[in-house]
Amino acid sequence: MGYEHLRIGKEYWLNLPQATNVSGEPVTVLKARFVSLPKGLKLIGYKVVSTEDTDGFGIGVLPVKAKFDDVTGLPERSTTFTVKAHKPAVWYHMARLKVTGPVTGDTSQCRFWYRQRSVKYRQDLRCVNQLRLAKK
Repeated sequence: MGYEHLRIGKEYWLNLPQATNVSGEPVTVLKARFVSLPKGLKLIGYKVVSTEDTDGFGIGVLPVKAKFDDVTGLPERSTTFTVKAHKPAVWYHMARLKVTGPVTGDTSQCRFWYRQRSVKYRQDLRCVNQLRLAKK
């Protein structure tokens, strides 16, 4: 995913991939994070949001407090959620990022921690986002 409209000093929401359960049993997602962020981006925090609150799974970058920002005002919720068998999650993670300077790399990997029955798992997924400053 590419986004070339960042501005230094501004904050943005960036979604992590939507979890999908391909197994025959429910899975509880415990947390999800970017493994690392490129220089020029500072992590402010993470938020779990519902597809019902955002009119579906958000794809891409959303400027914080823009007129179409439907994430900032949502209530804080638990970071854990259950994904039904053979279904995509109704919930997903958003990272709030602040642009501190020129962005010199890409996000490349996300890490999910989840539990199925009593067994805990950690899974790394490719999640490439090419974020750049707006051209003047």
